[in-house]
Amino acid sequence: MGYFSKIFNLAKEKLNFLWGLRFTRDTLILQVGSVVGTGLSIIASVIYARILGVTLYGDYALIFALVSLVGLFMDWGASYAAITLLAAAYARQDRQEIKDILTYFFKLSSIIFFTVGLAAIIFCPLISQYLYHNPAIGKLARIVLVGSSLQIFFSLLTTLLQVMRKMKYLIIAENVFQFFTILPSVVLVLLGYGLTGIVWGYLAAIFCSIIFSLLVYHKFSRRNNLVPSLLEIFRNFSRVKIARYFSFGFFMALDKNISSLFGLLPLMILGYLATSGEVANLKIALAYLTLPNILVSPISRLLQVQLPKAKEAGVKDLKANFYNSSVYSGLIFVFLMLGSLVLAPFLISTFYGSQFDLSIKLVYPLSLSVIFSGFAIGLGSLYRTIGKNIYSVIINIINIIIGLVLVFVARKFTSPLVSVAILIIYWGTFALGMHMMYIRNYFRKLKQEI
Repeated sequence: MGYFSKIFNLAKEKLNFLWGLRFTRDTLILQVGSVVGTGLSIIASVIYARILGVTLYGDYALIFALVSLVGLFMDWGASYAAITLLAAAYARQDRQEIKDILTYFFKLSSIIFFTVGLAAIIFCPLISQYLYHNPAIGKLARIVLVGSSLQIFFSLLTTLLQVMRKMKYLIIAENVFQFFTILPSVVLVLLGYGLTGIVWGYLAAIFCSIIFSLLVYHKFSRRNNLVPSLLEIFRNFSRVKIARYFSFGFFMALDKNISSLFGLLPLMILGYLATSGEVANLKIALAYLTLPNILVSPISRLLQVQLPKAKEAGVKDLKANFYNSSVYSGLIFVFLMLGSLVLAPFLISTFYGSQFDLSIKLVYPLSLSVIFSGFAIGLGSLYRTIGKNIYSVIINIINIIIGLVLVFVARKFTSPLVSVAILIIYWGTFALGMHMMYIRNYFRKLKQEI
């Protein structure tokens, strides 16, 4: 009994220690929000899949895949630069720097929308015709693209809340936003408006979110002396030069956008080579495999703020923060993924129906691509913190090129769906290994220099 009592006391002490850390408490708060947000998305996807059917649901997936692809060309790093730089400026209580960073965020976002954004909106049907052989998808994608561009106001609010570590307000804001973004689309689909109802409902919700974001931001600017008003930000436009922060954020965006291709390209390649039905089944399978992210993705968000602070404390703290978070989140992810695989046949067939049975068959082989992804939860934040995004870009480009060659070769021997599945598995396993090798060598060289 003494032995078990000792183990119990040690475990209790460890849990008390972890609970005493603000990082742990903030993670749990974000996890609550993640569960709610993911639940809303699942409910919406089930309704869409049931009512639209497998073919139209595939078109729905391709609409948002096209918007995401265009979004890569519109993302020049404004948000990533803002959250990283604001975390440091807020810690220093530097109000002028905070105002300059927020001005840069608005100024760069406006320039992008009125150049790349407008061009994309005009040519979306042509792009859709080339990629999917269906210009109608591009016409609907235009509407979503307008809405996603207007999310700048909500992004400003969530960035500020995250930097201020107002996690309760953050999850409330995000879940309110997601609920009211989904609700109009779901209602219109239930009324029989199909894909048109989804995209117009989304746009209407975005306009409502602008009002919500501006009201909440106004309250924070009045209560917190470090937060400038929107009027101060707009008056500061002429003072802040884009070049001041651009290179810092651009390489972050380049890294993030290339990483996003790992998720986008499989759907787009399949959309080009196969039917909308196969795209729909692949989307359901991939979405199901992301369920364990409900409990580990908040860690990634907090690391965007935590790792820059740890770097200020020293290399030892930075290394410990990264490896500890990677190991714990990775083990949690593996455990959750194994449970998800056991429940896959029941959950997918029950909620989505027999028309998506192919998704069940896809889940098991595709799980090889994500089962260890929890260990990579802090890679992006670490690269940004140490200013080595260029190496992440190089690693990812190598992986993308090899993967595309692999799918081209596999296409000669098997079906498009199997070829794309091989591509996803390759990317998920090989990329993680290369990134971890680089990080290990980076810390080893840093230790030798010290």
